[in-house]
Amino acid sequence: MSKLFAKFLSLCAFRWLVALGFCFLLILPASARADGPITPDFFSMDDGGVTSPNPALTALARATGAPQMRMALYWSAVEPANTTPENYNWAFADAYFERAFSADIIPLAYIADNPSWAANTPCGPIDTTDPGLRAEFAQFVGAVAARYPQIKRWGLYNESDGSRVSGHSGGCFGDTVNGDLNANGVPDYAEYAEMAGIARDAVHQANPDAQVYLTVAFDDFDSLTCPRGYKCLPPSHFDYNFLPKLFGYMAAHPRPNNQPYADALAFTYYDIYGVYWENQRSGAGLHGIQAKAAAIQKRMQDAGVAFPLFVTETGEDSQPAWIGDEGQSRCLAISHVRATASDLQMVVWWTFVDNPVKRWYYGLVDANQNIKPSYTAYQTLFQQLNGWTYRERWTQSKTIEGYRFTDGAKTKWIVWSNRARSDDKAPCAYPRKKARFTLSAKRLRVTDLFGNVKTVRDNRPGDLDPRPGFIRLKLDGAPQYVLILR
Repeated sequence: MSKLFAKFLSLCAFRWLVALGFCFLLILPASARADGPITPDFFSMDDGGVTSPNPALTALARATGAPQMRMALYWSAVEPANTTPENYNWAFADAYFERAFSADIIPLAYIADNPSWAANTPCGPIDTTDPGLRAEFAQFVGAVAARYPQIKRWGLYNESDGSRVSGHSGGCFGDTVNGDLNANGVPDYAEYAEMAGIARDAVHQANPDAQVYLTVAFDDFDSLTCPRGYKCLPPSHFDYNFLPKLFGYMAAHPRPNNQPYADALAFTYYDIYGVYWENQRSGAGLHGIQAKAAAIQKRMQDAGVAFPLFVTETGEDSQPAWIGDEGQSRCLAISHVRATASDLQMVVWWTFVDNPVKRWYYGLVDANQNIKPSYTAYQTLFQQLNGWTYRERWTQSKTIEGYRFTDGAKTKWIVWSNRARSDDKAPCAYPRKKARFTLSAKRLRVTDLFGNVKTVRDNRPGDLDPRPGFIRLKLDGAPQYVLILR
């Protein structure tokens, strides 16, 4: 997400099959998600550049249950002048990652910030027509993957589809001025694909257990590429056409031996954009993050490529003028639960700590290291989802949004009212009218958003259904975790 737009809002394993003769890439879902329970690796948060250096914050982060934290590695800092790996400046990166390792946190790393000798912008392509630069990039990426074998995922830039160099958020391969930032005659989206292929080869050679992921915002579109029906609000700066062009290039230019360009695709999601994706044909019947995932999957299908998906940023500002602490907590739980129904392999919450200087209050912890209500909501979410397998959605009533999970013989529903009315803020925090949820059961263990537990018995206080053998609960907009006790 554009951090400028974040400020604006605050104010207002993978196995590839190759179809012979085609470049169509088929993915078999990872067993940890599609064929089995949700694992801790589903949960991650963003370091924001401030969490890892502070032992108290890393301890708080790890205590949420999430074992990973998104962290950046800057090429320009490690190799400011063109040299060889034995002469790289590892001091900052070593200290940065080591603090995470010592807290039992594994970085979800991404590479960013080109050195000036390698590219004419910090956020765009190297000249992939230059064999020497291709080799230099491969050498650097291979060296970092070999040096940090604990890190299993390496991303290429942040939000590669950024459409401007000035004010970029990590990537500017979606530049809409001329689409060829280094004037080498190769479109920037094509060079991003080429760099991904180079990086994947280098990473796999250095560490066969590691993967390379692509990154896009695919939201907050600029005025030049703004699609019909989308509210393109300044200072928006992402290229709507980047992603389909990227997929099209990959499909038209299969790599040697039909190797994929990358192992996964990560995208950002902020719920204020969710209604647009729900209104697309691909989003029919889906909610928020699910609808955006479906839109990306549709574009992959159209191009004839496929990547597993995860979310590299999602979050909501907790300022009272936006949705407040309660709204942030609700949105955190709702987006993660919805993501399980779309087989998204990970969700990264942006960010772990508030930044008052930039007026970003998206954190689970405030700037004074005090936990916010959303921190407790995150812990509760982790405890309620970890080890459970998503099964189905609630379809008996449109007034309820719900998802069923199982753990062996145990069944749990995660439910909330779907009777929302817009207040022009984040839909996940819209005010909601009460709804009633009925299950055939004798006892239910109900855990609220913040981990408070109560047991509701048939025809006892809390049961709104007079019939024997049925329990009816009152719902509002806050998710409830409902375990059926036999």
